[in-house]
Amino acid sequence: MKIIKNLLFTVFCAVICFACKSNNENETLSSLKGTQWKRQMKKTFLLMMLFVFALTKPVNAQNVKIGITATPLGENDILMKNLMGGPSYSGAGFYTFGISSQIPISSLLDIETGIDYSRHTIKISSSDLYPNTTIQSYKSNVKLASIPVTLKLNFLKYFFVNGGFLLDIDASNSSLIDKQTGIGALAGIGIKYDFNFGGTLFINPEFKYHSLLPFSSSQNRQRLIETGIRIGIMFNLSGKTK
Repeated sequence: MKIIKNLLFTVFCAVICFACKSNNENETLSSLKGTQWKRQMKKTFLLMMLFVFALTKPVNAQNVKIGITATPLGENDILMKNLMGGPSYSGAGFYTFGISSQIPISSLLDIETGIDYSRHTIKISSSDLYPNTTIQSYKSNVKLASIPVTLKLNFLKYFFVNGGFLLDIDASNSSLIDKQTGIGALAGIGIKYDFNFGGTLFINPEFKYHSLLPFSSSQNRQRLIETGIRIGIMFNLSGKTK
């Protein structure tokens, strides 16, 4: 079992390193040919799928938990290079809700996936570079459908840490923000309580970084980030606690 755990973490860390390396080379991506870019994205997505399959193969369906989640509280922002004379971008709030499933790997490790919908509001303000001009501001919305794939490490009975990747699909119409479709990352820490009837209530503050590996290139990429408090309730399909 220790060998399997070490192997899984090795694969997980390898994908993270690959993502970080690609992010550092962001400025060179615009010069890549379309076929090279698509090939790189396919490799990254294939690694993610292999990681999921490796974790979910030895699953007993009776131990799987499903439930609903929501993030009603949090802050968001846009990361980008500031351009002289250009507008400024700032977060104006968001919310997220979704359906989640949790698959135990061992007494300490779970893999969690599902589908989330989030709506982000971004405030865009005109430049204040020139004197005697009125600063105008307006808002733009970003709508995301996300598939998270995360590992959750449980400890001290009531606590856990989680981290992994997001496959984001930007469903926005005529948004003034760059498309966030791509692969992102998330990390968090939480507290949970398991009930005797098989339910689990949890609170999970987490950080999300969208478009870490975007599926489209841009010279001055805008990346959406968020920090929020995720809450949810899960139910064990067997009706018993793990």
